[in-house]
Amino acid sequence: MKAALIMGAGDVIAQLAIEKKSYKDYNMERTAKFSAIGFCFVGPALRRWYIKLDTLVAKEQPAFHRGIKKMAIDQTCVAPPFTLILSYLVPFVNGKKHEEIVQSIRDDYVDLMKRSYTLWPLAQVVNFSLLPIQYQVLFVQLIALIWNCYLSMVLNKEK
Repeated sequence: MKAALIMGAGDVIAQLAIEKKSYKDYNMERTAKFSAIGFCFVGPALRRWYIKLDTLVAKEQPAFHRGIKKMAIDQTCVAPPFTLILSYLVPFVNGKKHEEIVQSIRDDYVDLMKRSYTLWPLAQVVNFSLLPIQYQVLFVQLIALIWNCYLSMVLNKEK
């Protein structure tokens, strides 16, 4: 539920503050769909992934070293396909055609990942080094409020 609320808030901020839409032009359906992706996919997927990731890196080492290792696994093995899935899902639920989505991914995915790597590695080191597992998804979703503003703007842009 938290992922849905935070993704929805990111879309509201993207529309009203970044895209500078008026309240009259605000697209509530777009926010609802972005929130639904958070509820149905992002929240459950991240929760399962963090539980699995916790088992992949030995606990008998300093927290910072463990955090670096977990971040490296997360950012190399999960971030690219996760971002790719979101890059398809968001326009898909908003009615875009497959061919349009594929072209958009070809045009935007590399830049999306570059920007992702300016935010997420540091956030994940903090997350994995300092926070107990039960708070990791919540922390990521709070950082994602910033990311989701950007993501929503990019993935919902009209071409």
